[in-house]
Amino acid sequence: MKVRDCLVRMLSSMPVLACVAVALPASANAAPLPLPTLLPSGPLSTKGNQIVDRHGRNVRLACVGWNEVNSHILLEIQTRLMASHGFNCIRFSWVNATMEENLKQIDFIARAAADAGLRMILDNHTNEPGHSDRDNWGAQQRNGLWYDLGGASDGTDGGGNRGTTTDAKFIRDWEAVARHFAGNQTIIGYDLRNEPLEWPGMSVWGGGSDRDIRSMYLRAGNAILAIDPDKLIIVEPPNSDCRGVRNDPLTLNVPGKLVYSVHEYPGEISGQKIDSGPGLIRRMNEFWGWIVNENLAPVFIGEMGASMSSPGSKAWAATVVPYFNGTGPDGLRLGEGGQGLSTDWWAWGNLAGQNPNGTLEPDWKTPRPEQEAVYAKLRQKPLEE
Repeated sequence: MKVRDCLVRMLSSMPVLACVAVALPASANAAPLPLPTLLPSGPLSTKGNQIVDRHGRNVRLACVGWNEVNSHILLEIQTRLMASHGFNCIRFSWVNATMEENLKQIDFIARAAADAGLRMILDNHTNEPGHSDRDNWGAQQRNGLWYDLGGASDGTDGGGNRGTTTDAKFIRDWEAVARHFAGNQTIIGYDLRNEPLEWPGMSVWGGGSDRDIRSMYLRAGNAILAIDPDKLIIVEPPNSDCRGVRNDPLTLNVPGKLVYSVHEYPGEISGQKIDSGPGLIRRMNEFWGWIVNENLAPVFIGEMGASMSSPGSKAWAATVVPYFNGTGPDGLRLGEGGQGLSTDWWAWGNLAGQNPNGTLEPDWKTPRPEQEAVYAKLRQKPLEE
C-alpha cells in the first residue's frame, strides 16, 4: 500500500496498522537531529517552578499543537520540519469516543516524532468527536465538564451529541492510555482535560461535587502514575483560572510530576477585553502567575498563538513573550538559571482561512515569518553540561 493511501485511510478513521511498516522512515533507529533546542532524553519531572530532566537540569518545552495528520507531506518530513523550526515537542489530542483509533494514530506519529528527536504531550480534548461550533464550541466541549453521561451532565455533551463517557469511564480511559504508553519515552506527559469551563452547571475547582474537576484530576493523575510514574500530569483549572488552587492545591501521590496549565490567546481569539499591556499582566499575575512567583509548580501555556496579522495580536505578543520569559516588568520570577515558561503554539501546518492560520506557508515547508518571530523567542535556552 502506498504511503499516501495509508495517510488517507488514517484520516478517514479506518484501521492503520497495515500502514505502519510502509509509512515509517527507512531507519527507525536513526539518531535524532543534533539541535540545541531539542529536549534531553529520559523522563521529565518538576522542581519548584521548573521542569527538569533526569539530571536535574532546567528544561523548557516548546511544543506545537497538532490535532490531525494530513496527507500534504509525509509524517517524517513534518516532524523533522517541526524540529528544524525550533519546536521540541508536539501536543496531540485524543477523544474518548474514538480512543482506540486515536491511539493507533498516536503510535504512528510517535515513532516519526522519536526519529526527529521530538517528544509528545497527549491531551484529552472532548468526549465526542467533532470540533464544530454546533458540537463543541470549536475547541471546548459545550457542557464544560470532562464527561457527558451521568452525574451533572444532561446525558449529552451540551452540543447535541448523545453522551458516551461517564466520570468512571473517563478515568478508565486515561488508565488505558497510560498502560498503552507505559515505558514509551517519547510520550512525556498527559494533559488531562482541554479547556474545562466554569459557568452555571459546569466544572468547579474543589468542593467534592460531581462537578469538582480537582477531584477528577486527583483520581486520574494518581491512577496514571500508579501505572507509569514517569509521566508529567498536566492540569488546567476551569477557565484557566488558578485562583482556587491557593486554598485547595493539588497533591499527587508521586511528587515532582504536577504541572498546571493555562491557555493564553489575544482577544480576537479568546474574547478577553484586556489582552495586552499592564492590564493583561495584572490578570495573569492574579489568575496563575502567582504559582510561578511563589515557586509552587511549573505553569505550562497549553495553547497560545494567533495569525499575528493584526495590531491587537502584535500588542498581545509584545506583552506575553517577555512575561513568559521572566524578563518583563511586574512579571514572572523564575529564579537563577530558570528557563522561561513552557509553551504550546497553535497550530502546526497551513490552516488557511482560520485564526490562527497555522505555522506554515501554503508550500507546507516555509514558516510564516510573522508567527516565527514570536515563537522563536520562546525556545529553550542552551543546557549546561
